[in-house]
Amino acid sequence: MAAQPPRTKMPPLTALRAFEAAGRLGGFAPAALELGVTPGAVTAHLKTLETSLGVALFERHPRGVSLTEVGARVLPDFTEAFAALGSAVHRLEVEATPGLVRIATTPDLAQLWLSPRLPALRRRGLQGVPVPVSGVEAAGGVADLALFFEASEEASAPLIAVAAPSMSDAGLGDLVPAECLILAGDLGDWGRFAPQVAPRGPVLRQAALALEEAAHGAGVLVIARPLAEAALKAGRVVQVLGAGVPSGQRLRLWPLRSVAEGSALAQALAALSPEP
Repeated sequence: MAAQPPRTKMPPLTALRAFEAAGRLGGFAPAALELGVTPGAVTAHLKTLETSLGVALFERHPRGVSLTEVGARVLPDFTEAFAALGSAVHRLEVEATPGLVRIATTPDLAQLWLSPRLPALRRRGLQGVPVPVSGVEAAGGVADLALFFEASEEASAPLIAVAAPSMSDAGLGDLVPAECLILAGDLGDWGRFAPQVAPRGPVLRQAALALEEAAHGAGVLVIARPLAEAALKAGRVVQVLGAGVPSGQRLRLWPLRSVAEGSALAQALAALSPEP
């Protein structure tokens, strides 16, 4: 048998992944968020990579970074390579665990909407695994299903107000502006829910933390109902200030891969599809 030539020694995979993510996303901070590390770690990986190759891949500016000509030329190759690697890993997982279904979603949806539904999947013989990512653009190649809110005035999820059970009798006239909890973004839009109210409470960027604040009596929170369903069912918070208003956002679940009839992916899609 002919001798095989030795494989070329490669730079660390973590450094190559940091380069691909930073180049594709346009910065070290978004790359760190996607990879689940600190921006300092991304910076260190890239410094190691550039030093070992003897070439600059990024130009550093006071307000960010940009790819050098060399970096821009080779980036598509690495994006394609990591996509292929992701597909290979996925096939390995499918072969090893036929019932595995990976679901890309936001950290808030993973914790508040998806997690309570995973036991029902396991009872069907399926293993649902949330893959928390920053957004839809990071879902491709890492999951089988995507679960995200998207802009839609039709069949949009209601915006409701919730508070601790001790505040169940709260009305608009009882609101103290400093005790109106504000969830940043469209899923906590006080302006849409109650334009006459001028909230001045704390601004929170994590729905799970905002619900904890509300449950502990910190004030009234406006939030998209799907994010509050589990807390409402458990009695940790109650709905106040009426029935709610359309949020302009609908919760959507869709496949990122082809769906074979009767497959684990098809079963998970049917079991988890949000109600309109």
